[in-house]
Parts: sequence; structure tokens; C-alpha cells
Amino acid sequence: MKHNCQIVKDLLPLYAEKLTSAESNTMIEEHLKECENCKKTFKRLGSAEVKMSFNTESDQMFQNYVKARNKKAKRNSLIIVIIGIAAVFFFNSIPDITSQIMGMTGLTNSEIYVYDNVKNYNKYIGKDAEILFNNKWNMDESIFPEKITKEMNVNDFKMVYYDPWDSQWLSYLVVDYNDDDYKKELERLHAYKSTEYKGYYGAKGFDEKYDLAAMEADSYYGFVYALDAHDGKIIYVEMIFCNYEMDLYYPDYIPEDYLPKGFDATAQNPYLKKNI
Repeated sequence: MKHNCQIVKDLLPLYAEKLTSAESNTMIEEHLKECENCKKTFKRLGSAEVKMSFNTESDQMFQNYVKARNKKAKRNSLIIVIIGIAAVFFFNSIPDITSQIMGMTGLTNSEIYVYDNVKNYNKYIGKDAEILFNNKWNMDESIFPEKITKEMNVNDFKMVYYDPWDSQWLSYLVVDYNDDDYKKELERLHAYKSTEYKGYYGAKGFDEKYDLAAMEADSYYGFVYALDAHDGKIIYVEMIFCNYEMDLYYPDYIPEDYLPKGFDATAQNPYLKKNI
């Protein structure tokens, strides 16, 4: 049932928009007859008005998802309007018209959500994460610890979610391990089948005080990696985005020495220009 619940929750937004197949509809509807939790989730998803008072952080993340979904639908309609206006007024009118419309609709001011309560770690990281975080463009998060244990001394944690056009995530976790756990964790990370990353987004390596322990790099979707800071400390980082650029200004949210040297995923970065 738990496995089915996760699948159904993933499909509910598409089901609500009548975009799922007949076979999926049958599976979803049969599940909703038996599962009160999923039924409540679907009723909230289909409500005309999203209430902005949250009883739990989980509720808040779900409401944020609904806001993002509604915002995307509105944005897509506005893009069509902008294109129509541009066709009427020709190219010399495009900059003024689009900037006015974008300003009036607030599309350039999407909200950035920052979470730093490590007690909710599994809501943000891993296969069982909440709906906003459970499919980060299919990037492999297994480099991060599966869970936070009482033996782990967490020095710092942050998860950032932003969706101005396409969803993107930025997070890092800093852990001090005891000697035995540190050794075991390094063995786990070193056994990971790391991928090449140098050259992606200008990345050249890392600060000499760190050793790269594991890396999942994708030329389009970004990086997930772990750094050995020695003396029991390991730093886990993920920067996940698409379209060859990150709309988040990541140095505002993550210490720069955790980033690869030369890394540039800002708007109009050289790597983007090379690949489009």
C-alpha cells in the first residue's frame, strides 16, 4: 500500500488535469476508494482556493507544490499572450511589452523556499522525499546519507527549492563522524561509481583542502557529490537544475569553497552558449 500511495501521489497532479491514461485512471480510482490519505490529498489538490495557513511543514510543501503548478499554468497562458502581442507590434516593441507584462504578473519574482531543519531531512532527500523533492530530474541522490542517525553530528544543513520556469534544487549537508563511522562512510562513497565532471559548467576541480569522495555529474542536470574534508568531516552537495543554467544565485546559499573551481551555471554562462 505504501508503494502504491507514492505512485498515486506522483500521478495525482496529472490525473487532476485529465492527462493520465485510461489504465492509470483505473488504478488511481481504485486506490482512492481504499486509501483515505490519498483521497484527502486529491481533494486538496483539486480545491479551487489554496489556503496559506499551514499546520505542518509537510502541508506547507504540498501547498507550495499546488502554487507552483497553478503558477506554471498561468505562466504558459501569458507566454501565448506575449507572443501574440509581439506579432502585432513587431520586434521593436517586444522588450517594453514583455517587461511590463512580466512585472504586472510577478513572474520575475517567484518565491525561493529555504529549509534548514535537519530533523526533516528525509522530506527533502532520497526516494521517499515529499512531492516537491522526490524526483529531482532523476538525479541520483544516493551519495547523500540515507538518513540522519543519532551518531551523526550535523554541523550544517540547507535545502533550497525554486521554480521560476523549471524546478531546481540546491542543498548541502555537513557531518562530523566518529572514527569508525567516518571510515565506513568513506568506504561507501569510494565504492560509488562516480562520473566525470570536469569541463561541465567550467568545473576544474575542488579546493585543495578537500578530496572528492563521490560524484554524480550530468552535463544537463548538474551535480551531486561528497567532499572529504578530513578529520571525520564529510560535506554533501547537490545542485540540480536544467536548461544549462541555474536561476538561483547559488553563492548566496552555499559556501563557495564547497563548489567546484570554475563552476559557472549562471544565466548565459559559457557552457550554456556552447550547448544551445
